[in-house]
Amino acid sequence: MFFLYRIFVVPLLKPAFFVGRFFNAKMKTGYEGRKNQFQFIEKELAANASGKNRIFFHASSVGESEQALPIIEKMKKANPDCYIIMSFFSPSGYKFLKNNPFVDLKIYLPLDSRSNARKLFSLLKPDLWCISKFDVWPNHLKVASKLKIPTVLTAATLSENSGRDKGLAGLLNKSFYNCFDHIFPISDEDAKRFLRIFPFPERMTMTGDTRFDQVYNKAQKVEKAGNVKIFKQPGGLVFMAGSIWPADEKHLLPAFINIMKKHTGLLAILVPHELHESHIADIENTLNRAGLDSERYTDFEKNGGTAKRIAIINTVGMLARIYMQTNLAYVGGSFSSGVHNVMEPAVFGQPVIFGPVNSNSFEAGELMKTGSAFAVENAAQIEEILEKLVTNDLYRSEIGSKAKNLIYNNLGATERIYNHLKQNYGFIS
Repeated sequence: MFFLYRIFVVPLLKPAFFVGRFFNAKMKTGYEGRKNQFQFIEKELAANASGKNRIFFHASSVGESEQALPIIEKMKKANPDCYIIMSFFSPSGYKFLKNNPFVDLKIYLPLDSRSNARKLFSLLKPDLWCISKFDVWPNHLKVASKLKIPTVLTAATLSENSGRDKGLAGLLNKSFYNCFDHIFPISDEDAKRFLRIFPFPERMTMTGDTRFDQVYNKAQKVEKAGNVKIFKQPGGLVFMAGSIWPADEKHLLPAFINIMKKHTGLLAILVPHELHESHIADIENTLNRAGLDSERYTDFEKNGGTAKRIAIINTVGMLARIYMQTNLAYVGGSFSSGVHNVMEPAVFGQPVIFGPVNSNSFEAGELMKTGSAFAVENAAQIEEILEKLVTNDLYRSEIGSKAKNLIYNNLGATERIYNHLKQNYGFIS
């Protein structure tokens, strides 16, 4: 299977990116970002990494990087002289990591060919490679193994309905996953599923999910940063819909409009995931037709907040700070490709609502098990749950406390992973 991957898939990667960049902005950014990157890496390492132990982290995008960041921070604080490199596949993750004091070099992972992998590792010469969650590329992993670069998979997830352990994909993954020195699954269930493609239980350690640690750490920083001024007259109950897509809005907005009309003291914050003008305008037009006024953050930020009941956040970087000052939340992505970070509102003690596509999130499943989150399939269900949460303060508080307790009860994955690395790799102190 690996031979077939090299023959039939790898030769298509570069042409696909070359053509795709004309039709997709993210592909264009990723294509441009990889140009002349090897020269840049060589120059940076020569200037800043000479004589240092180099630890290489890789994440596909934002969510995976957030699971790696607690380990990176722990590593850098305990080993301040080590040189931390972080790569991304997606431009979203690359852009997200801005001026992080614990990362020394930020790059794109080259497209998956043996020649690219050989060149990358011959330049980086890492003492350890840590891949976050699931973005595993066969040629890079094979080359790292051949060069005897220790490689581990952290915050490893393999959901029950994943295709990575089944059919042709399962056969392919089994052909190269054996190159991992160690895998750290987030749960016993994930560990059992990994045995189908990585039949080495002695090289697996269940540690829990580092995202709990990251969300907790972020919450502590957010609390120090303070509130974002949204409403001129705060104090009412605030509902927030974060990272919403058009697929979410199809179900969410009808329910939301009914609830806002029924409960005239309720305030709301809507945060679209994509900030295209047409997307925001569509939301505004839907609200206007229903007789509800809204205002964009960029229009009221200099005026000390909005006098409207509905605020639309049309800028990035404030999601966690805004969750801190709301009372109940809907998390988007869950009517399309998969739910976004459900723990950002949960850590602040908020009940969480999301759609049916949530199996991508281990945390969403855990929240549902504790009764602190609600998976919905249509507008009627959203309205029913919102009605109960808005009108019953005690119920809302109890549900929110369960959500917060789940986060606090699952801290420690970072420490467990780090202790294993420390025991097995002498350069880590």
